[in-house]
Amino acid sequence: MVSRSETWFWEGAETLTAPALLTPAGALSYADLTTQADALFAGLPRGLVAILCDKTATTIIAYLGALRAGQVPLLLDADLQPTPLARTISAYAPEFVVAPSAVSLDGYSPLKTIGGASVLCAETASGPAPHSDLALLLPTSGSTGDPKCVRLSHRAIDSCTRAICDYLAMAPERRTVSLLPFHYSYGLSVLNITLASRASMVITDASVLSRDLWALVEAEGITDFSGVPFMFETLRRMRFSQDVLETLRCVTQAGGRLDPKLTRHFRTLFSQARIPYFTMYGQTEAAPRISYLSPEMAEEKEGSVGIPISCGTAEIAETGAATGEGELLYRGPNVCMGYARSRADVALGDMLEGALLTGDHVSIDADGYITIVGRRARFIKVHGISVNLDHVETVLKAAGHSALVVGKENRVLVLHTPADTDRLAATMVENFTFHPSVVRYTEVVELPLTASGKPDYAGASAAHLG
Repeated sequence: MVSRSETWFWEGAETLTAPALLTPAGALSYADLTTQADALFAGLPRGLVAILCDKTATTIIAYLGALRAGQVPLLLDADLQPTPLARTISAYAPEFVVAPSAVSLDGYSPLKTIGGASVLCAETASGPAPHSDLALLLPTSGSTGDPKCVRLSHRAIDSCTRAICDYLAMAPERRTVSLLPFHYSYGLSVLNITLASRASMVITDASVLSRDLWALVEAEGITDFSGVPFMFETLRRMRFSQDVLETLRCVTQAGGRLDPKLTRHFRTLFSQARIPYFTMYGQTEAAPRISYLSPEMAEEKEGSVGIPISCGTAEIAETGAATGEGELLYRGPNVCMGYARSRADVALGDMLEGALLTGDHVSIDADGYITIVGRRARFIKVHGISVNLDHVETVLKAAGHSALVVGKENRVLVLHTPADTDRLAATMVENFTFHPSVVRYTEVVELPLTASGKPDYAGASAAHLG
């Protein structure tokens, strides 16, 4: 069992009658939630639990139950295609899998059921035991099925959750809504701060364009709205009702850069309604928050992603200076233990020791405010989710395609030599869940190379992405 000192935000929840989750089937109190969570893994040996996450109470019960029982949850997208799902299960050999009842996996047998899901148990012994400090595995590229994961400790989750609760002034009367996936670090942090502050979350899979969502927001009195850039781009075209604006208490935006014009639009809209609007920055490796821009400083520090959260510090890696320009080095207890790509890696200890080289080129001003100047070249955001373009390219090449993959926010471009375009598209559909509007295919005579014979990603991007 994990000590209560390591899971501070679950302590005492067993006795609370206040609602934790408001689902289509009814409310679950904190007492109900913890009772069901504790029953799920009671008496089972410690190991890895792969959870195929959707926006249901079952996912939350499984996640909470795993943490409380000392299991190590591996959070995966329930919409992963069979091929990448099998690849990830093979890489990590989890002792247990929580999946929709219709899902079957080779080497796993049903153990028990929960809601519309089953807990599957491995039929043979797995690999090395997880490190004693390991609490959670989160994929670095949630939509592609890349097995690479971030290894997070209880300390990392706790310290980051405390800091976010503090600057957002979270309290039991607040009410959030499940707009973001739980296998996505931003969505998971919204869940964590909700439970930590004894607030409540409305569970829905409705989209921001759905009338049902906004009817639910009004009916349930949603106070907190958290979104990624594409959500706010969508919301620019809609008019918030007075009932929604009167209920909202806090709006947060993270998951990528939002166009400055849109930032000003929403800052003005929400400030007129006296609703705090926070721009935030982070990475999964930081559990996941690094900095935030408070509403009070939003106009003065426009374009900035704010100051580091209370438990961390920021500096320029090349110089160690607190101001200047260069790669951002973040230090804090919320930094992950390192990465995992297979079962063997879950036994590793802390490899980063609280220091995270973000890969982002930034400037830090005299007041400590961080502005992102450039992003890592081979990671992009697709609807707020990090996508590793190298992994996409590797999968295509393994399937026999001659391809080079580049992209920018919400755009993936596949350059390929003369071949069967339909077959290439079929491979993409088989392995990834990108919306068709995101992906474009371009035939070229030869894949672009640099003078040294390496893939010319910069040249391809400039020529085809603008």
